[in-house]
Amino acid sequence: MKLTFIDLFAGCGGLSLGLMQAGHQGVLAVEKAAHAYATLDANLVARSVDGRSFSWPQSIPRQAHDIASLLKDHREAIASLNGKVDLVVGGPPCQGFSVYGKRKPNDFRNTLYRRYLDFVKIVNPRAVILENVEGINMPFADKRSNSPRRTVNTAALRIQNQLKSLGYGSIALRLCASRYGAPQIRPRFFIVAIKNADKRSLEIAVDDEFLEKIRSQHLQAIGLDLNTIVSTKDAISDLEINDRERISCPDSKGFEQAAYQGPKTAYQHAMRGGMENITPPNSIRLPKHAPTTIDKFRLIQKKGNPGHKISSELRAELGTAKFRIHWLGANRPAPTITTLPDDFVHYSEPRILTVRECARLQTFPDWFDFHGKYTTGGELRKTDCPRYTQVGNAVPPRLARFLGTYIQELLAIDIAFKDESLRTSSNSSKVAIFEQRADCTMRTTALTDQSGNVQDGPVDQARVLVVDQCMA
Repeated sequence: MKLTFIDLFAGCGGLSLGLMQAGHQGVLAVEKAAHAYATLDANLVARSVDGRSFSWPQSIPRQAHDIASLLKDHREAIASLNGKVDLVVGGPPCQGFSVYGKRKPNDFRNTLYRRYLDFVKIVNPRAVILENVEGINMPFADKRSNSPRRTVNTAALRIQNQLKSLGYGSIALRLCASRYGAPQIRPRFFIVAIKNADKRSLEIAVDDEFLEKIRSQHLQAIGLDLNTIVSTKDAISDLEINDRERISCPDSKGFEQAAYQGPKTAYQHAMRGGMENITPPNSIRLPKHAPTTIDKFRLIQKKGNPGHKISSELRAELGTAKFRIHWLGANRPAPTITTLPDDFVHYSEPRILTVRECARLQTFPDWFDFHGKYTTGGELRKTDCPRYTQVGNAVPPRLARFLGTYIQELLAIDIAFKDESLRTSSNSSKVAIFEQRADCTMRTTALTDQSGNVQDGPVDQARVLVVDQCMA
């Protein structure tokens, strides 16, 4: 069962790419940033992925769109998609929720999920997947008094309540990208909703056995087993400079890149995606660091702890107040890739990462070309979406591919539960395995193991609404 989908707040297309790799068909992608949309269009609309590209409604211009303007100016065209789309996905802007920056309860972007829900109401898809940072499930401090009391009505719960009013049963998951074939930790929060969901489908959606079954299928499809962890070096060692010849960067006058000599690891071969071994990917422009900056990076590599943020003592020695500088560990997954390249120091070379190295850590294949300027600064940060930002904001395609398989299987089970003939058929063993669960009790997978590593599992607060969908 292949699904049709619409991607809202689509960015450069990481979520769309993964869904297409899972075999699904894109219909429409909505992204207002011109450079991010240009990247998405060039890779997923103008060209095909495994024989598929976005079909795109003729009545909606193929260009960057602000979702509010699209809902106003093309409401009739959107309404014509009612009943014709299986899945609406997307990640509304998360800066105000992010635990990595200053959490801003009054940031207008925190309410853009309402436009997402407006779109869902009009299109009425069979299922919804909403992606965001973990902070969307955390309350902001209650500033109406001097009390340290915190509000409990998180944005995640408001979204789930509104989905419920539209007839959707929903669950929430916290997933870690490294468990799905990405060389990056990157924990993320997902709300998954099904129209008129059978209560047992929601129970299965957070069942450990079901999640592991789909994860195993996904990893097998990309050539990995359940215990494989892809390291940073596995992902980008072929992009090290070492003694390679430096040549002019074709899309940045005055900059250089290292001549490409071909992949070295299984992951790198997978990311090449059929490209000739010595054909360089785009966006491998090397940074121009001042000698003093290189000296600082060398000091980090001399005194820092690989795979960790630099210490407060080392920050003081470097004369920087920036607290999120990571020295990447070669033999472990990277931390969450952000939109700021100077957050990370290469594991063996005194420099920041290139855009392509960040993209590799995000699981973008090398044929996926990024468009637009490389960086921006100052007030332009509020409007520009350069290449580093496009990559840092994206859902890793491999994680999105897992979600594509997950929702496809979940919808099939939901259909089976709703079909009385299949409930009693001897051929419905896939469903019968889970019908043995007689009550609505839900197991919560620990979010960290004994070593403190991030794990997957249902999210406690959001889980309340899952129980609300069940009959006692």
